Amino acid sequence: MLGLASGLALPGPARAVEEDTSSDVVRILMVGDSVTQGSSGDWTWRYRLWQHLQTSGVAVDFVGPRSDLRDLRTGGPGATSYVDPDFDRDHAARWGMWSGYPDTPIGTLVADHQPDVVITMLGVNDILYGRSPQSTAEDTTGLVAAARAVDPDLAFVVAEATQHWFTGVSEFNAALGPVTAAVTTAESPVVVAEAAAGYDELQDTWDHAHANARGEVKIAAAVADALAALGIGDPAHRPLVLPPVGPRAGPSLVSTAGDGSATLTWQGAPGATSHLLWARDATAGGQWMLLAEGLPTDGVRTLSPLDNGRRYQYRLQPVKGDDPPEGDVFSAVVDVIPTAPVLPPPPPAPALTAPGWMRAAAGRRCTRLAWRPVSGATSYWIQRRVDGHWTRGVRTTGSRVTLVRLPLQRSWRFRIRAVRGAVAGPQATITVRRRATGRC
Repeated sequence: MLGLASGLALPGPARAVEEDTSSDVVRILMVGDSVTQGSSGDWTWRYRLWQHLQTSGVAVDFVGPRSDLRDLRTGGPGATSYVDPDFDRDHAARWGMWSGYPDTPIGTLVADHQPDVVITMLGVNDILYGRSPQSTAEDTTGLVAAARAVDPDLAFVVAEATQHWFTGVSEFNAALGPVTAAVTTAESPVVVAEAAAGYDELQDTWDHAHANARGEVKIAAAVADALAALGIGDPAHRPLVLPPVGPRAGPSLVSTAGDGSATLTWQGAPGATSHLLWARDATAGGQWMLLAEGLPTDGVRTLSPLDNGRRYQYRLQPVKGDDPPEGDVFSAVVDVIPTAPVLPPPPPAPALTAPGWMRAAAGRRCTRLAWRPVSGATSYWIQRRVDGHWTRGVRTTGSRVTLVRLPLQRSWRFRIRAVRGAVAGPQATITVRRRATGRC
């Protein structure tokens, strides 16, 4: 018989389970705090109890005004991201609820939902905020009386707080026995579910307070035993088969290659509070190695420096609190090959033009020449006309030059061309009349 191990069943399509008022169906109202409500990415102990009762052949209807989980991404109520939503999800639990200050009076809940059994799991928040363990346990007396005022034949299961490592919780749990013994009757029995027995802070919670999958199974088993004492279903089948812990789904992950870099973008699956980043050098056939811890639920991360042209692989592993997933739970593997960007060709250099605005100042055997710089020129070629031919000339990088030891003749004729590399532009010419005296 699967019993509480049925939490390992594959998720099925969500079904809406309407409240059943027929006389052969046991109607159960669960009133609690965060441990009963659960959070995104949980099965919840309610699911484990439902599966056990179904396997035991008990016709059961969970009742209550809510069906949600705590949304860990937004920090508020309203999440529907159960690992397997295919069970009766109705309840009356809320994250942070106190025993002394319930959201809705128990009498109103009983009148509205007409349960046969009320299961409560409250008290730890009261104690954490300063109420005494004894007075918190005694809230059970008022709760039972208020519920019986509406239906005197109700049965009750009062579950211990599982967080017995918190100061005052063990004393609270110890006080529940005498308190419930004082109010139980044959017509309206009150029993304690020993949920704290064998419950371990490190093994059974994901954050030292809230149940992981193992903790869910243990709580449901304790409640199943208490229900069996009321004649409802079988006790939990032992030894308990404990399921793997941690998130059951990996995040969505995409990658973008850059120049010597890779950018990873992800969105976490329900319940993931952080991620582990794994990487391998696929080109070298390397092994997977843990690259980073504590990455956020959703995020972007750029990795560099990487070798262009080399293939890298990355994957993320979800973590809930301090529980990494047991089993092969990862994102899809993404491949990245960093690549240097392909740069556009440089624009063509502007065509060289002839130097303009040429000027000259002559001496007896010299001259100074100047001109307006030509865009794109790296040097200038100055030649003199001799006997119908241009001389080899001289080169200068500036836009002025002084020429000396010129022949004694009436005038000199020059041409100037802008040069870029091996290309010379069109010429500009100037005739300079020699002066009889003077230096340059």
